[in-house]
Amino acid sequence: MEGSEIAKRDHQRNKSEIVKLVKEMFGLEKWGDEEYKKKLQELVMKDDELIRDVIKKIKLEKGLE
Repeated sequence: MEGSEIAKRDHQRNKSEIVKLVKEMFGLEKWGDEEYKKKLQELVMKDDELIRDVIKKIKLEKGLE
């Protein structure tokens, strides 16, 4: 598996974790709860990093960087 494929997989997993957390927040009526809000913010920040990593690896593999 190439670097970009691994990075894409990690990004997909993180997105799944975000969706799972949001569903849990709604299911438990914890929307707006500080603990959940912090977890969600951490996952979103991680996702931003993963997206940058995917783009970088694709560019490297295509010789654009």
